[in-house]
Amino acid sequence: MQQFTLTVGLEEAEKFIVSNLKEAIKETSKNVGMKDHKTVLQEKLQENGNVQIRYEVIKTIGPDHDKTFIVQVSCNGKYLATGEGKTKKQAEMQAAQKALENEN
Repeated sequence: MQQFTLTVGLEEAEKFIVSNLKEAIKETSKNVGMKDHKTVLQEKLQENGNVQIRYEVIKTIGPDHDKTFIVQVSCNGKYLATGEGKTKKQAEMQAAQKALENEN
């Protein structure tokens, strides 16, 4: 078994980690504590009881390496909104955001 020794102090190690992961830390922590649109929509729709919320990919556009997904969100079979994005998750988020905006 190979053994490693720490040749720099804790402060230097912290500087190295922060400088190399600064962007990743910033990106992952910017929405901490905030609810995403899908969660907010789900909570709003379930205020009066259990409902069936469905996200369905209704269309994909573009080649495999550069697809755009079109997703429709519905509640108990009733159409709410459509969203699009480069990933299914982005399209679902946009559909949920539009559904929330349409409700207001």
